[in-house]
Amino acid sequence: MCCCEWAKKIKWSKVLQAGLIYMVIAFVVRQIEAFLTMSYYTDPQYFGVWSKIMMPKAGPPPASFTILSLLFSYITGVTIAALYDYIKDLLPKKFWPRVLNFTDLVIGLMVVFFTLPIYLLLNVPPMLLIWWFISSVVIVFLGTIVFVKMIK
Repeated sequence: MCCCEWAKKIKWSKVLQAGLIYMVIAFVVRQIEAFLTMSYYTDPQYFGVWSKIMMPKAGPPPASFTILSLLFSYITGVTIAALYDYIKDLLPKKFWPRVLNFTDLVIGLMVVFFTLPIYLLLNVPPMLLIWWFISSVVIVFLGTIVFVKMIK
């Protein structure tokens, strides 16, 4: 058995389409989040936290950051959609329980693999980390609605 045997089960055309919609959802939610949390990004005490890709100099991010952000959101959406497609038969059959169970699973993984390490390793203001968590929950929840509707 090949290590990528699982990939044969995935409906890739639906997953790629769902990833695109996830990317749009993520972009819109992150734009709202950035607007609401702009004070953290303009506070000189945190300038050292932001990557050179996001802020090569003080001021708004360059267009290349937006393009990379869209690409990474698409990759994230495709990855989460593929995970959904792979495990969907293990989830409840009804729409809302399925949405909530998968959202819960992804959020749990996000906390363990993103939120806790960021809190431990980087000088990110805790309130900003909470904002990121909330917007991620919204993105994953809305994305999961798309996955459940599209990937039958």
